[in-house]
Amino acid sequence: MKNKMAIVKNVLNLRAAYDALAQRAHGVEGMGLVHGFTGAGKSTAIAWLKNKVDAIYVRATATWTPSAMLGALMLELGAQPLARGGAAMVEFIVKQLAERNRALFVDEADYLFSNLKMLETLRDIHDLSKSPVVMIGMEGIERRLVHRQQLARRITQWVEFLPSDAEDARVLANDVCEVDVADDLLGDLHGAAKGSMGLMVNGLAKIEAFAKANGWKKIDRERWGNRQFFLVPPAGGRK
Repeated sequence: MKNKMAIVKNVLNLRAAYDALAQRAHGVEGMGLVHGFTGAGKSTAIAWLKNKVDAIYVRATATWTPSAMLGALMLELGAQPLARGGAAMVEFIVKQLAERNRALFVDEADYLFSNLKMLETLRDIHDLSKSPVVMIGMEGIERRLVHRQQLARRITQWVEFLPSDAEDARVLANDVCEVDVADDLLGDLHGAAKGSMGLMVNGLAKIEAFAKANGWKKIDRERWGNRQFFLVPPAGGRK
């Protein structure tokens, strides 16, 4: 498999939303939200964008507290967490982001709702630095923000990662697969994956490995036969 980012529709929408945040007019709020089902390709796309724009990236965890969040940000900025408290770390983070107008991406942002002080701290960082702050979360996170109006009104760009379509599947296969996957087999894989980019990548890896093992440069439905694309296919819907 090629180490290459497939520029599918969700990725194009993400880049457009980020550019709008980075180039927004004075006085326009600069927070963003990326959300969608598991396997839609959010984290992969964010990692690609992070490298493109030199953003700060952290991944929230179930054990995060406000201090842990700030400590993770400090480490990403190349500094050790400060023992003298959260206010000093916020001040340092804000200064570092503002000086270079670096964006901040927070993945698995659903965990922030376990301690609302984390959300308020993230809002403070945005307000004080004026840098873009983008939260990445699961499908449904947007509904949880309805109850946090002070935060929600600052979100001026949002992208929902939707299931891939047939055109996305072809772009993905052409960009990352080292063998030619015929339309009939690609259609079967896309249907089995039910729009999940993560499962599509896993399936293409198996298809490619099987084709290479047989010395084939192209593989179709007949050559693939009745083999499974992945161990546990999605039961249905957005999985």
